[in-house]
Order: sequence, then C-alpha cells, then structure tokens
Amino acid sequence: MRFLGNIEAKTDAKGRAFLPASFRKVLTASGEDALVLRQDVYENLLILYPQSVWNQLMDDMRARLSRWDRNEQRAFRTFVSSVVELTIDSNGRILIPRSYLEGVGIKQSIRFVGMGDSIEIWPNEADSAQPTMDKEAFEHIIEDQMKTDRE
Repeated sequence: MRFLGNIEAKTDAKGRAFLPASFRKVLTASGEDALVLRQDVYENLLILYPQSVWNQLMDDMRARLSRWDRNEQRAFRTFVSSVVELTIDSNGRILIPRSYLEGVGIKQSIRFVGMGDSIEIWPNEADSAQPTMDKEAFEHIIEDQMKTDRE
C-alpha cells in the first residue's frame, strides 16, 4: 500500500473532506475500509492510517514499551487513546472531528500528503507551515544520506 502525492482540498462546515480519489483507489485495492486519525507527535498536522497499518504500528509500539514502566505505559496510553476511527462515506468523504481540525489550526483549506503507508493532513492556510523542505535543505539531506563511499 503506497499513498503518493500532495493534493489540496477543502473541508465543509461539518468538517467533511473528499479523500483524494487516488488515495481511495489504494485503499480499495488493499481491501481497507476503516481509517484511524490522530494528531502527529512532532508536527502540527493530522495523520490518517489504514486500520491494518495502525494495528501494526500499535503492535510494534506495544512490543517496545514495557507495561511495567509507568512512563512507558503512559506514553503508550497517550498514543493509542488520542485517536478516532473514520470511515469513508458513499460520496468518498471522511468526517474529521472539529476538535482535531482546531487542534492543528485547520480552518477550511487542507493539503493531503501521501507518505507511503499513511496520509498526512496539513493546514493549507497562507501562514501555515509547509509539509516539505526548501530545495537547498532537501539537497543537503539527500546528498548526506544517499552518497556512497567510493574509497
């Protein structure tokens, strides 16, 4: 399952947004019909996980964090309890709860960003942070990470 692309959209007054057709096609081909939404840990954005991806992420996290360490148990609880399950309606829309939209500063304009196995939902307002790096910073990271040792 691979979500790719950077697509602008809008939410309506109820918080509904059309999930991009290319993303719906990936979900349908994978047999997925449920999504899990949560606010990102690091950035001011929302993340949509297909149910199977969310389940694997939760299993991986549970395996790494001890049930017998208070802080690790709290971290796990915080991560898994602040989610909501979403479904895609017959018109191809998802209903994003108002509290989630407000939590990341989304007024109406959004940007869906495919991140491989998940989909990010960014505020697409003029004063919002951008989902990508500037060209020079990107070049620097790619060069450092992808160069091979030729010696």
